[in-house]
Amino acid sequence: QSLFSRRQVFLFIMFPAVLLGLVESVLLLYAGVQSFRAIQSTSQNDDKQWLTFWLLYTVSRFIFAVADYILFVIPFYGEIKIGFIVFIGVFNGASMIYPILEPFLLQADEVAKKYEAQARAEASKYTK
Repeated sequence: QSLFSRRQVFLFIMFPAVLLGLVESVLLLYAGVQSFRAIQSTSQNDDKQWLTFWLLYTVSRFIFAVADYILFVIPFYGEIKIGFIVFIGVFNGASMIYPILEPFLLQADEVAKKYEAQARAEASKYTK
């Protein structure tokens, strides 16, 4: 006989996943509303905050897509991911993290520009 019922196991496994998905959706709605307000305002400070948020959110989603296969075994990994999104959005953490990442992003951008130029040159051979 099992120590836990199937229902208890299901709730233990599924409830946190559903709850984390719901929390992330609410946070993204909040970020979208704040981005809209930033676009409407005349200040450039909020524009920079929300552009930086979306950049870091996109980079983090890419990293999480790979890390999820490895780090899911860490207790509270989902909560850590949500905490990161809250930090970069609600607590203006994006403006704190961006200066640390900026040198790496500039390097990556230079590499991307080089390959973009090569791709355009190669593509122009076929479009003439």
